[in-house]
Order: sequence, then C-alpha cells, then structure tokens
Amino acid sequence: MPFNSRTVVYLFDQTAIMIKHTLSLSIDNSDDDWICIHTPIPDYQMAYHINKIFSVLLRRRPEDYASKQAEQKFPIFSYQRRKEGVHWHLIRNKAKTMDSPYTESQLFSTAETRYLFKQLNGVDYLLSVGVKESENVQKNLGQLPYIQSCYSLPEHVIHLKQQLSF
Repeated sequence: MPFNSRTVVYLFDQTAIMIKHTLSLSIDNSDDDWICIHTPIPDYQMAYHINKIFSVLLRRRPEDYASKQAEQKFPIFSYQRRKEGVHWHLIRNKAKTMDSPYTESQLFSTAETRYLFKQLNGVDYLLSVGVKESENVQKNLGQLPYIQSCYSLPEHVIHLKQQLSF
C-alpha cells in the first residue's frame, strides 16, 4: 500500500465507547436534629408555611415512606442543596385510615389513626434540620398561631433517628 500524506491508518475499532460513571451520594442525617411538631394542619399546609418562613423549597416526594410496622404510607417533603450540605425532611407521624361507609354491617364509617412511631403518639410531624438551624427553626415555628408546640426529639427516643434514613 503506497503511503502518502493523506492516508490515515486506524489501529483500533471505530465504535464509540461510552463509559458510565455512577456516583451514589448518601445523606448521613445522624447529626441532624429532629424537631417534633404538634399541629392539626394538613401536611401540604405545613410544608407551605415552612417554605414561606425559612425560604426553603420543601416538595413532596413521588413515593411516600412505607413503614413495615404500621403497614401505612406516610408523606415525605424534602429539600436539598447538596453543595452546601443542606437537607430538610418533613414527615407526617400520623395517618388516618377510613373504612368505607357503604358496608352493610356498619352504619357510619370508622377512622383509625396509625403512627409511624407509636412512642411519639402525640406528635403530628417530624422535621429534620441541621443542628445549627434547629434552635432558630424551633423558635420561629413556635411563634406561629396554628403550631401548638415544637421541640427537639427527646433523648429517650433518640434511637428512632436511625430508622429514618432517606
């Protein structure tokens, strides 16, 4: 084969090679503070008020948290800024299940309340925030008229934090 300056010889296969890199970022929320909130308002309103006060964007996740013990799904609202290491999670602790009112054996429908954590049966919501923001968040949430009380997760149930890894 004669060689001239325009001849190109390929020594490898010309198929495109794509390398796939997968990064898994797990959020370690073991050092976060969990705030217990008592309020009768629905979860979407709670997320709205938190967004309004603290300028975050809590959004409902496509999939709810499924508890094995309660056999119920609990809505989760999350906000994350990975570069700054900021992550907030709001999860409902109570879920009411309604039986159908159109059964022959019952005249009225019955509602049963199920809890994500039975040890926290008075708590309506759990809010995960960084330890630095916790005191400020508790102070500002406590000033809202529809929040009855909010406080850090008590020490005797601190082990529940490990069950909620998102």
